[in-house]
Amino acid sequence: MKLTGKVALVTGAAHRVGKAIALALAREGADIVLHYGRSVAAAQQTAKEIEQLGRRVMLYQANLEKWDAATKLGEAALEHFGHVDVLVNSASSFVPNDYFSTSEAEFDAAFNVNLKAPFALSQVIARAMIAGDGGVIVNLVDEGAFYPWRNYVAHGISKAALLALTRSQALNLGPKVRVNAVCPGPVLKPPDYSDAEWEALRETNPLRALGSAEQVAETVLFLVAGPPFINGDCIMLDGGRMWQHQ
Repeated sequence: MKLTGKVALVTGAAHRVGKAIALALAREGADIVLHYGRSVAAAQQTAKEIEQLGRRVMLYQANLEKWDAATKLGEAALEHFGHVDVLVNSASSFVPNDYFSTSEAEFDAAFNVNLKAPFALSQVIARAMIAGDGGVIVNLVDEGAFYPWRNYVAHGISKAALLALTRSQALNLGPKVRVNAVCPGPVLKPPDYSDAEWEALRETNPLRALGSAEQVAETVLFLVAGPPFINGDCIMLDGGRMWQHQ
């Protein structure tokens, strides 16, 4: 297995895309630090599935809207396992509102989880990676980083900022730490979508296809264990959807 002996910290790993990433890393041999916010039962179930793969797992609850909570997560992971070799910043808020309806609290909620937490957590983990054997950081952005959505203004701006952070980290954390991003398109049906609305998204990309959380996880694995010359990049996982929007 590619990641035997490695430790991976995945934020927002209780369910959905974060869970798929944590399980994929565990299947490749990594022990997992499984961060979750409020989804206790889902996190416990995911931890059980990781243990069934023969891997060690550390469960850690934190509200990543707080800088101190993000840094304490990193410190706890390092204290528990002694090292973290892979950090996946998967946790995300999805604050809806148009430009004129967005309040300061909503703006802060988007930026605290989507930008400030990855910044603070990566500070702690990258410092340890640089002092040790190095490592890899992967940030999950989304399409809002590349083109604006009228009804998710603060969210899109925060994801664009996370992409900028990815490039800044690539510049500042080398040569021992590589940092890249993944930009998923339609890979998981939103809770408020009907089946018909979800299926209609097939027509929004040249492949006439929908992605999956597992494909996101495969892309993360590629960036973690694949060519070591990839740095500061962002892989689009959208079936070419971004170009159809032009």
